[in-house]
Amino acid sequence: MKKSKVMAYLFSGLAIIIIGVIVILLMSSKSSEKPLIRIAQIEMREYDISSKIPGRVEWIAVDEGDKVEIGTQLFKLTDREVKAKLAQAGGAVESAKAQLNMLIAGARQEEIDMARRAFEAAKSQFELAEKTFNRMKSLHNDKLISDQEFDVVFQKYSAAKAAMEASKSQLDLAIKGARNEQKDMARGQLDRAVQSQEEAKAYLDESIVYSPISGFVAKRLIDQGEMAATGYPVLTLIDPNDVWAELNLPANELEKIKIGDVLEGRVHGAAIIVKFKVTNFAVMGDFANWRSTNDKNTFDVRSFTVKLKPINANTNSLRPGMTVSIDLNQIKK
Repeated sequence: MKKSKVMAYLFSGLAIIIIGVIVILLMSSKSSEKPLIRIAQIEMREYDISSKIPGRVEWIAVDEGDKVEIGTQLFKLTDREVKAKLAQAGGAVESAKAQLNMLIAGARQEEIDMARRAFEAAKSQFELAEKTFNRMKSLHNDKLISDQEFDVVFQKYSAAKAAMEASKSQLDLAIKGARNEQKDMARGQLDRAVQSQEEAKAYLDESIVYSPISGFVAKRLIDQGEMAATGYPVLTLIDPNDVWAELNLPANELEKIKIGDVLEGRVHGAAIIVKFKVTNFAVMGDFANWRSTNDKNTFDVRSFTVKLKPINANTNSLRPGMTVSIDLNQIKK
């Protein structure tokens, strides 16, 4: 009985020793795995704020480091020239509108009466010239007047007839008004003037530039009084809500991670630990992503850019260019 108890105790102790050795070996092998530290860099979405029109900067309301909201006034360009063009466009609109209204309304009654009196006078002159022509024609046929005298009478008759017909056309035009083609042309001129006015208004609105995002002013490239060219940045804004880290890895290290993995990194400069999620891989440019080797049975290694998005982190303390230390051997699947 005693002997069996001793053997039982002996086997129990031996089992405990074996288990302890196994645990120690596992822990030592786990702790012997060296960290694989790689450095990533913080990036943020940047917006270069420029003007659609050239001009001198009248004032700038923000400076580097200032926080801005959507719709915040950033800077203003002088607008005297634009206001002058807007006034010119307004005058062109009024002129084109008056021209169209005149064609639509037609001639005034006074103009119609004047055209009718002119026609009646021309008609009276023609009737007199016609009677004279008929009398002289009979005399000419009887050889009582010369050909030259008859030609003078015929010329006066023709001129009176042409004058009457012209005055009749003027009267008809005054009564009927302008043709539809003339009205359509006047409408087109009015539309063009209105569009020019709208263009001038748009340029005037562009003299004050507003923030398109909520973020921070990263750079101020032009000061008050300087000339701003079309499309040339005056300010650079960053959006702290659109932040990510970029990690460049060779292909043999890229095998350690996959999209969806979570990496933990220490952000230098902010002294915080942030969790990042792998969201994308992109091969680097050919001029920089090949690492050649002369060893036999080996392959050239390409480099990739890994995009990492922070998870539930306060990004207000992050800034572009900060570095992040990441241990690739501490990946959470």
